[in-house]
Amino acid sequence: IEDVSVPVEHLADYVREILRLVAEHGTKAAFYAHASAGCLHVRPLVNLKTADGVRTMRALTEGSLELAKRFGGVLSGEHGDGLARGELNPLLFGPTLYQCMKELKAAFDPLGLLNPGKIVDCPPLDQNLRYGPDYRPVEPKTFFAFRQDGGFLRAIEMCNGAGVCRKLGVGTMCPSYMATRDERDTTRARANALRNALAGRILEPRHFTDPRTYEVFDLCLACKACKTECPSSVDMARIKAEFLAQYYAVHGTPLRARAFAHIHLLNRFGSRTAPFSNLALRTPLGTLAKRALGIHPNRSLPSFARVPFDRWFRDQHIPRTDGVRGPVIYFHDTFATYNYPEIGRAAVMLLEAAGYQVLVLERRQCCGRPMISKGLLRDAQRVARENVALLAPFARAGIPIVGTEPSCILTFRDEYPDLLPPSDDVTIVAEQSFLLDEFLARGVEREGLTLPFRSDPGPRVLFHGHCHQKALVGVQHTLALLRAAGCQVEESGAGCCGMAGSFGYETEHYEISQKIGADRLFPKVLEQPPETMVVVAGVSCREQIAHFTQRRPLHFAEVLVQRLDRARLAVS
Repeated sequence: IEDVSVPVEHLADYVREILRLVAEHGTKAAFYAHASAGCLHVRPLVNLKTADGVRTMRALTEGSLELAKRFGGVLSGEHGDGLARGELNPLLFGPTLYQCMKELKAAFDPLGLLNPGKIVDCPPLDQNLRYGPDYRPVEPKTFFAFRQDGGFLRAIEMCNGAGVCRKLGVGTMCPSYMATRDERDTTRARANALRNALAGRILEPRHFTDPRTYEVFDLCLACKACKTECPSSVDMARIKAEFLAQYYAVHGTPLRARAFAHIHLLNRFGSRTAPFSNLALRTPLGTLAKRALGIHPNRSLPSFARVPFDRWFRDQHIPRTDGVRGPVIYFHDTFATYNYPEIGRAAVMLLEAAGYQVLVLERRQCCGRPMISKGLLRDAQRVARENVALLAPFARAGIPIVGTEPSCILTFRDEYPDLLPPSDDVTIVAEQSFLLDEFLARGVEREGLTLPFRSDPGPRVLFHGHCHQKALVGVQHTLALLRAAGCQVEESGAGCCGMAGSFGYETEHYEISQKIGADRLFPKVLEQPPETMVVVAGVSCREQIAHFTQRRPLHFAEVLVQRLDRARLAVS
């Protein structure tokens, strides 16, 4: 009953009758309406994987037609008739008008080549079903539990084909489609490919791990925008990670995937051998290494810090507070540790300025996000178990776990509970994990926290949020803190930057990565005057913006630290 429209004066009576019709068939329905236009999208809860469910669907559709006719309405007020409703057009329009429609179609399309069977001469509405009584998909054994959706298949089936992933110029989903305008590069196409393979529809189960299926997923940036922007909340990032694990189990794991999955080890080695490692990156040896790993020759890799964050904290850091607000763990991610320790130092200074005692656990493992993104889910499970074992005692004691890299710290909340067996430890670690801006803004809003910012006007700031941040938390906390610090803030309004971890570094993805960023982000950055600060929340965005616009972005923590009132800090 997707799109029935009736005159507004009959809308209340129509809704009453639809509710009665749905109840007569022993089910219930969800309503979404453009009430001022009398247009209703009604979704009865019907199991179309059973013969009874298919019969109920037909009965409800035919019943809704009779109600539409009774109240002077139509079956399709906003969308189209198509396979779902076209069969009923003779009953809706009557034999004379329907015959005129057939003749018009035949006059312009005598061979029936132009989208046949959608308005006239349509097949029965209970044929060509996505599911149906003979739907018997294969259920693979998975690493992720997909508990919220009821399993891997149900997670794929969450896609109802609405095609919101084909939108352009607004939001983030789907960055690959926005760049290519190819249906193959939509969230919908990826769900269709997996579902059809596992169900043996069009494809066969062996095609589940076919290289051509891999190609359908190749341009998925795992941005998680579909988890928020898709009406069905399809989490294609998690589905892709599971698919890659299954694919590599059959075809083997490439060297590049292993290298990027364990980027923490490479960066640790690079930091320990700096500055020689940094010099090597700029020599023919670095060129050869990039070629061997399939990194685009135009890309510059982040430099390695000679003094990584954890060593600075252990050997040089002098606490600036007595920690009256209690302890907090700063979970230092790989890049804040080995590439941009200034981000970690800024986070520590902010937390101490807020009155917290900062704890840094050097025995922590990589969060596992790079392993998840590259499909090395067994490795991700291992580090997740170790991190939970390390962090759970602190979390149970009420000590928050705070991070500055969205894709890192949010892995504790979004992936760990589905990647590991259910336990109190996993739950409490997830509940006690926060982005730095989220944690501080919550303290301001709920606990009367006051940060000692300067009173003079701050700089103009263009802020671009990280995709995982936007999908799972939102950017409102970052914006609020920057404004509280006196900054004149504008959000970029752009979608994905196009980097997505290692995606934009990879040779075959370089051009599409650039095209994604050029959709809205790069023009927005380039139109800013030199005095405007470009501010980000994630390292991927930082690298991408710097590479393609030659503007040097800062992490929001660095900007907030610059706005602290040093005199007030000294007094406190």
